[in-house]
Amino acid sequence: MKLLTILSLTTAASAWTFTFSGGVRDGKGNKGCTGITHSKGQTFEWDRAFLSDCCIHLYDDNHCGNEVGFSCSDWKKTSSRDLYSFKVTNC
Repeated sequence: MKLLTILSLTTAASAWTFTFSGGVRDGKGNKGCTGITHSKGQTFEWDRAFLSDCCIHLYDDNHCGNEVGFSCSDWKKTSSRDLYSFKVTNC
């Protein structure tokens, strides 16, 4: 019962978190196109809550027109290009 309570609190706080060189964005559901500034060579990270199906889409323009990355799994990477927008789907 204690584990279930902890998992519920974790999911309630945030279903996903995207950390990038310009800051942190988090949410509980889908998120439409959102502008960011993330420089090539900087570390960025995508984390989802336990049992979450959220996916992130990454773009090298500021209007989510040119997708350059997509993931539903958690990860931490160094960017191979500048990123200027993202969106979250499947939550």
